[in-house]
Amino acid sequence: MTIDSEFGVEISSEQFSERFLALHKQLFASTEFVFDDVTTHIYTPPKGTYQVDHSFFHDGDQWHLYHITGDLKKSDAYVECMASGDWEGAARNTVEPGIGHAVGNSLFDLRYVELLELQSLGDFDMITRSNGWVFSFEGRYGMLYGVRGRDGYVGFSLMWSTDLKKWTPGDSNPIFGPPSWAKPGATCKDVHIVEHEGVFLLYYITANKNGYCCVALNSTSDWVEFQDHGCVFESAPMLRGTMGIESVSVFPRNHIWHMFFTYGPGLWHAVSPTPMQFVHSRGSSYNVGTGFYCLGPFHATEIIEEASGKWWLTTDRKEETRRLNRQAGRLCYRGSYADEKTLEEGLYLSSVRWDGDQPLLERPRST
Repeated sequence: MTIDSEFGVEISSEQFSERFLALHKQLFASTEFVFDDVTTHIYTPPKGTYQVDHSFFHDGDQWHLYHITGDLKKSDAYVECMASGDWEGAARNTVEPGIGHAVGNSLFDLRYVELLELQSLGDFDMITRSNGWVFSFEGRYGMLYGVRGRDGYVGFSLMWSTDLKKWTPGDSNPIFGPPSWAKPGATCKDVHIVEHEGVFLLYYITANKNGYCCVALNSTSDWVEFQDHGCVFESAPMLRGTMGIESVSVFPRNHIWHMFFTYGPGLWHAVSPTPMQFVHSRGSSYNVGTGFYCLGPFHATEIIEEASGKWWLTTDRKEETRRLNRQAGRLCYRGSYADEKTLEEGLYLSSVRWDGDQPLLERPRST
């Protein structure tokens, strides 16, 4: 199915302008959230491992958490091997040997059950096979997951299951890598999937030929043919905190689209009337020029809506720890074990209460 520029648009430009102006005024009278004031710890990975980018899937009875995991003490060796092009060494020292899987009746009782160690299918995924996102399709479950391989290849592969236990590789892996408009050697990772009107929207991270970090969009209705919709958001690399855009989360709510992403010192939020573009210039398509703003020092987040209508934000503590390190003048450079080790703490949870289109974070209570 081919979709056009009007796909997903449910309000007029005048209606969106009014709502965005209301949000903009709210932001002028608010500030960033304090990590410890609005979060509680809910999940610890097995000792000696970590949890970072993740996704959730509810099977009708239980929550399933899928997350990147591995041994962070290999970080320094892994980074050195990747930088020097020692692909075999990077595979031996990989910090993403598989996909961590935890389950729980609620988000407050998640328990680790297994490491999904996926078999390498070739040079394209010889280093990592990780960061999976589960979805339902035609009576079975699919998982789109990230891969890294020889010569710096980064992309996505697909596997299928009927019971969320046994997984079978798809027939055409990898199913896609960096788009033609990306710079050579660009990343292609951190997929977020949202199904809307029978179409799966696949948001992921890459970089364009000018070096700008990009949120890219592909779509599919059959998991065979994919349509490239280009870049929906771009920004220059940050020199404090997370250098590129990561961990995108996109969803529609009350007829407008929300995008959350990790970038620089924390979590950012943007809104749009369309899932195809998240910045609009003043006096162009919409009467109010849009932008984005920081919610606070949250990293690798996901935004979850339960069937009851309750909203949650999940995060790790990495950007809060980086903030404290900067405050103390302590150098723990990006990618080093000293920088990454806070991920061994696991996952934190915040309750999301909406005031119009503004998300307000609050410390949750167990339910």
